[in-house]
Amino acid sequence: MRTVFIHTTLIFMLCFAMYVFQNETNQWFAYYHNLVAKGQVWRLLTAHLCHTNGYHLLLNSIGLIVVVTLFINTFKKYSLIPLSIFSGLFIGISLFYFESDVHSYVGLSGVLHGLFAFAVCDELKRKEKWAYALAVGFTVKISWEQLNGPSTNTESLIAATVLINAHLYGAISGIVYFLFTRLKI
Repeated sequence: MRTVFIHTTLIFMLCFAMYVFQNETNQWFAYYHNLVAKGQVWRLLTAHLCHTNGYHLLLNSIGLIVVVTLFINTFKKYSLIPLSIFSGLFIGISLFYFESDVHSYVGLSGVLHGLFAFAVCDELKRKEKWAYALAVGFTVKISWEQLNGPSTNTESLIAATVLINAHLYGAISGIVYFLFTRLKI
């Protein structure tokens, strides 16, 4: 439990520090397609720690707390840090290769979708009854976004376009990471 708390706090503190120094950090750490193409590959990962405004940071911080709290037993077994890094890189690489029209990106929500997907897979493996409802609800949520686009209310609040494909890539990354853990590589 202590490790989960430490890892959650570390992720939050990194996001908070990036936000406090937003003018500098977004310049050096946000995802900009053209800068990644020029070799600044760290942005594939660090962009997830940057946010557009305080509401964006608040929403993602609440999301992190909710996901970790819902799946505390999963994250006692599996470390948040490697999963978050894998998810962040998976999303960043996917955006770079499959979404070349996306010029910039910041936010933790894609990674949160990765954490959620991974944890639901773990709950399904353990045959937890509530996992089936969560899996269906999560699939409906991702499908809804893909068919209907992002919430305009959320976009208005965070002062940016919600990149729904980052959520999709995050969900895929969580499933892929889960499958890797099953292979025990």
